[in-house]
Amino acid sequence: MRDLIVAIRASPFFINNKLEPNLGTLEAVTLTAVTSDRLLHGYGTKAKSIYSLFIKVDGKECKCLWCGDVQKGKLQRAVGHFRAKHLGHEPFPCGEIHIGNEVW
Repeated sequence: MRDLIVAIRASPFFINNKLEPNLGTLEAVTLTAVTSDRLLHGYGTKAKSIYSLFIKVDGKECKCLWCGDVQKGKLQRAVGHFRAKHLGHEPFPCGEIHIGNEVW
């Protein structure tokens, strides 16, 4: 999984702070090719963020596999937790005015 994180951090979407690809897309397939299919088997949610590979969904609980944080019934929130807290990836502008009339 370390190789996957290295590939993610070196990818254009990450470097340019764009939204990460969903599992099943060509970009996600290319990124996950750096690790064994056997290692990824049973992880991730098809057509959801590649970061869902790092979230265990058990019923209504979505648990971060890195720190154990649990989001109840909110895969998207758990993915956001992993994205921001563990990778520092922030593809969404905050929407507040900071300089002049520019929105960040």
